[in-house]
Amino acid sequence: MSAPSPANAPDVLEPYVAPERIARIDAVLGRRIASICAVMEDVFDPHNVAACIRTCEGFGLQDVHSITNQHGHRISSTVAKSADQWIDVHRYDSTQAGVDALRAAGFAIWVSDLQADKTLDELPVQGRIALVVGNAVDGISEPMRQAADQRYILPMHGMVQSYNLSVALAISLQSTVPRRRAQLGNIGDIDPTRCHALRRRWLELSVKHPDVMRRVLEQASPSGSL
Repeated sequence: MSAPSPANAPDVLEPYVAPERIARIDAVLGRRIASICAVMEDVFDPHNVAACIRTCEGFGLQDVHSITNQHGHRISSTVAKSADQWIDVHRYDSTQAGVDALRAAGFAIWVSDLQADKTLDELPVQGRIALVVGNAVDGISEPMRQAADQRYILPMHGMVQSYNLSVALAISLQSTVPRRRAQLGNIGDIDPTRCHALRRRWLELSVKHPDVMRRVLEQASPSGSL
């Protein structure tokens, strides 16, 4: 399977970014998945939030949705390792707002549930999928459980019937992301318009004072940045 070509229109910042860095940006963009996203509902521990974001970025997801009914949005920078710079975090102040946004974007909502009778491997990975994890104390809320299109169980064989949140999310992604890529016939599925916007943003993360540089360079260029 080959990666889709990112929108490689010349950018005025490219001469100021190392070729190896540009190649890395293009390679990672080609692997990005937009048809699977992760949702954190009331995950209030900043270390858990950061670990989940870092896990998602490592699997190639571009979108993470954070719902906070009771707690603010906090990320531990030491755990995130700057992963939050490279993905898009969408924030909502209620479960209903998050569910409505996911539905509007065409996502089916999948939640893990100890009472479910199917594993992830038994569920088809067609269409857009939002994998939801709840906080370490209460799990997902009842409104989120009611909103779920699919419920799945993560098999556990120990005395303790729970995984750490980021571990549960990693197991869920390991089951769904490779199968989704195989179904797509491509390693990534970011559309060209969004890919171009992300590439522009990521190049800006690779230089100092990007706003000033871009403004000066675009003013000096007869055609500007495409």
